[in-house]
This record gives sequence, C-alpha cells and structure tokens, in this order.
Amino acid sequence: MGKESGKYSADRADVVLLEALQADSSRSIAQLAEMAGVSPSACHRRIKALEDAGVITGYAAQVDSRRLGLRLQVFVEITLTSQSREAMDRFEAAVGDFDDILDCYLMSGSADYLLRVAATDLDQYDRIHRDCLARLPGVSAMRSAFAIRRIKRWQGYPVPRG
Repeated sequence: MGKESGKYSADRADVVLLEALQADSSRSIAQLAEMAGVSPSACHRRIKALEDAGVITGYAAQVDSRRLGLRLQVFVEITLTSQSREAMDRFEAAVGDFDDILDCYLMSGSADYLLRVAATDLDQYDRIHRDCLARLPGVSAMRSAFAIRRIKRWQGYPVPRG
C-alpha cells in the first residue's frame, strides 16, 4: 500500500482484501488470505496496515431494515435560516443527539443538509418529524421525500487499482 499526498493506492492484494471485507467482513483471515493470494500472516499485516492508515474505519453487519419493520425510508432536505458557522455547528451538534437520523450530509444546491430517516410507517415518521426533526435548531424549511423502492443496495466503495 503506497501513500501519495494523503491518498493510499492499493496493490492487487489490498484491492482484493478491501473488496472482500466490504462484501462480507465476517470472513476468516485464512479465507481472505486465500482470496488475496498471500499468507495468513501477510494478510493480517495488510489488514492491520489498512486499519492503521484509516482506510478501514470499522466493521459492521449489513441489516435488512425491512426485517426490522422499518419499511419507510425518508430523505429530508433541510434549509437553515442562516449559513453562519455558529448556526451550522448548532444544527450538526443537534443532529448527533437523535438516533432516528441515520445519515446527515452537508449539501451544495438548494438545501443545506440531506438527512435519511427510517420508520415503520407514516405514523412513526410523523412522531419522528414532530419529536426530532422539528426540534432541530435554525431550520427554515424541511422537505421530505419517501423512497418507493430500493433499486440497488450500497455494497461498498469502488477500490481504485494501483
């Protein structure tokens, strides 16, 4: 793994490891080593180096939200009354206080932020809207869009080769 101006370039074995771990991080070191064509000890060292470099930031299970009863995916565009640093800092700190907000992105374009929320149904989303979203500081406008159907599930980042 080479470092060039803050970006790491992965060799073939690192590419295989990163793709394999993103697809299924429960694979054993022996399985990963075989896939990457390296020894188990070299595989372990490579994974540790990727972790130390901050390329791998953690491991998590992929969970089917529908099996948890979360059938409603909502994308919420937020526009703030002010784009001052203080207003944005207050908003971003408040977002962190609500577990119902799954993702939050600072955006370019007409909305300042894009949030993702999951709910069991419209009644639960109404509660989230009233008890969570409406309590966020500095909001001047909020627009909700409901996902009808997921077409493609995120499977990990594409890993640049060499």
